[in-house]
Amino acid sequence: LTSLQLKLIKIGARVVRHARAITFQLAEVAVTGPMVRAILAAIRRLRAPPLCA
Repeated sequence: LTSLQLKLIKIGARVVRHARAITFQLAEVAVTGPMVRAILAAIRRLRAPPLCA
């Protein structure tokens, strides 16, 4: 498991995939604002750069 996956498991989050979107279902009381920002920042760093046509 990646560190992001471990963090999601520890905070009670679930990754849900729909068509082209991936969402994180988080327990409302389990996650603080700074933790959500840290998770989103980690996700942004993982994204591949856009492909040039």
